Amino acid sequence: MKFSILIGALMGSLFFSNSLLSADQATIDKGRRLYLSNCIQCHNKDPNLKGSIGPEMVDAPLSVMTSMIMTGAYPTVLPTGFIPKRKSKGMRKIPRLQKDIPAIYEFVQSVKKKK
Repeated sequence: MKFSILIGALMGSLFFSNSLLSADQATIDKGRRLYLSNCIQCHNKDPNLKGSIGPEMVDAPLSVMTSMIMTGAYPTVLPTGFIPKRKSKGMRKIPRLQKDIPAIYEFVQSVKKKK
């Protein structure tokens, strides 16, 4: 009897801990879905690697990612230390993603490989 109660309690805690994602994990999961449905046409499925047209994305600060998605261009003033990976300006604007840029950024940062 005690064993079955213990198993039930463990199963219940596993169910609730896996089904209720933390806000951070939910944001990363949303960003992953958005990245895979909008970005991999040009960028690699793995943001650490170069894509067919677009560069790797893991080193892009949020301000650069925001500018690229909203305008298709780098910001007028680049963040200190940031060097664009490519000189091309072929990125298409995707302004409908404006509110989702932080989630995409969080996903990209979550898969960044440590050097």
